[in-house]
Amino acid sequence: MLAESTAVSASSLVTPLSPRPATLSPPPPLPGAQPVPMSSSTAPETRAPRELNLDSEVVLKWGGVALVVLAVGFAVSTAISEGWVGPEFQLVGAVALSLVLIGVGLRLRLTRLPWSFALCSGGVAALLTTVASSLFIDQTSTDVAFTAIAVVGLGGFVLARMVPSEWVGLVTVMGGVIAWLVVGEAEPPFAATAAGLAVLLAIAIAVALERHWFGLRLLIQVVGLGGLVWLGAVADTGAEQVWTLVIASAVTMSLLWVPSIGELESLWQQLEVQLSAAVSPWAVLVLGLTFEMDTDTAIGSTELVSAAAMAVLAIRLRAMIRSPHFVSLMLGASVSLTIGLAVLLSAEATFVAVAVQGAGLIMVSKRMGESVRVLINAAVLLIAAAVFVLVDGVNAWTDDTAYGPDIARLAIIVAIGFGLWLTRRRPTQQVGALGLLGLLLIWLGSVFVHLPEGQAVVSVSWAILGTVVLIAGAVRKIPEVATVGLAVLALTVTKLLIVDMQEVDTLWRAALFLAVGLGLMRLGFLLSRLTAVDDGDAYSSE
Repeated sequence: MLAESTAVSASSLVTPLSPRPATLSPPPPLPGAQPVPMSSSTAPETRAPRELNLDSEVVLKWGGVALVVLAVGFAVSTAISEGWVGPEFQLVGAVALSLVLIGVGLRLRLTRLPWSFALCSGGVAALLTTVASSLFIDQTSTDVAFTAIAVVGLGGFVLARMVPSEWVGLVTVMGGVIAWLVVGEAEPPFAATAAGLAVLLAIAIAVALERHWFGLRLLIQVVGLGGLVWLGAVADTGAEQVWTLVIASAVTMSLLWVPSIGELESLWQQLEVQLSAAVSPWAVLVLGLTFEMDTDTAIGSTELVSAAAMAVLAIRLRAMIRSPHFVSLMLGASVSLTIGLAVLLSAEATFVAVAVQGAGLIMVSKRMGESVRVLINAAVLLIAAAVFVLVDGVNAWTDDTAYGPDIARLAIIVAIGFGLWLTRRRPTQQVGALGLLGLLLIWLGSVFVHLPEGQAVVSVSWAILGTVVLIAGAVRKIPEVATVGLAVLALTVTKLLIVDMQEVDTLWRAALFLAVGLGLMRLGFLLSRLTAVDDGDAYSSE
């Protein structure tokens, strides 16, 4: 008995002691056993979000750096105006203070990382401001100022990697662009600007990819597109046009591939993916500015070629890029296609192509798992085509048109109907069907109203259409459809009493009223039989 109790007590002592090391062992390594690994592993997690949070330290940090930079500017300005110091000393002092800010920022990068971001960014901004100032240009030359901006820009990217801080990279890009434009007085030399833009794109994209900085990637894409527009607008010689096209190819390829690198959770990268939709239209704009396209044929043909090239490249890259990125590229091609058709074709032919394009985008959306962005783009195209049919059809009531525009409007109605059928969504189809029915009534009126006794022919066509819809609803047991058919018949009768009574000859009016009246009576007789088919079958079976 003693042995058993001893065994029990021993097991009871061993059992509670086994979980204690699991709960007590983690705390000791935190303060003593592994201080360096734990601090290095936790520091980025706690400090990285603080770079973007507007807490008290962030406000004080960036506000203080901004005030220091402004103070330097005011002090230099006062010293210049009062003649206290010479221009050489002023430049040396400004450069020295900028380097001090950067040096202090580097010293703090291991202990106070947010302050390091702010100080290094302020130092780069101060350097760029100094080399772009009139004081620097007066003491040196414009060419030296451009060279200094390039050197500071390269140093800014190196500093951004060392800290590391995306803010420093963003300040380097924006500050460098602004300083370049200030030195060039908004008209910098073409060759130097083109070369600088190409180098800026390459280095900034490389650094952003290495550090996974989506904000820097997005900014450099925007700067690249804006620079392309400027280059295309000022390019005169053949060499300048070649430079522009080379840089345009670099920007286009980066937008084709780079946005799919990295996680898509970042807001910056989501914006970057959306920016890809502008590749095709922007490319055409650059080409148009570069080659000074004056004819509609040249512009429209370039739009179509750009749209086709963009669609082919997006399809070929489909396996290497994300679905939202692929959608953006296809939408960019869609926009370019629409613009090209609008420039090349007549209004009717353009909107036929737009309607067909909208239906095609619905098919693409189905293949991509109901992409909302594609569906929205398709809806916009189809609605635009429907508005055109409405406006053009109403105008055709008073102005007789040729058969070509009539056929084009009918083709648009058919394309819109096909797109609604592809949606497979009953509420959307019901609302769209009502709109299509109205467009079809307007089309019938615009086509037949110009015939002899056209108002009578329009009424007959409306009555036939209403009858078909009513019978279809009755046979398919869809009360909503049958109600719409009755509404069309009621509209026809209203037209008979208001319009046809005044505009149709007496003999034709009598024949029309007789035909429509007998038709309604016959329809009422048949309708009761059509709706009672099931009851009749049940009665016969009994």
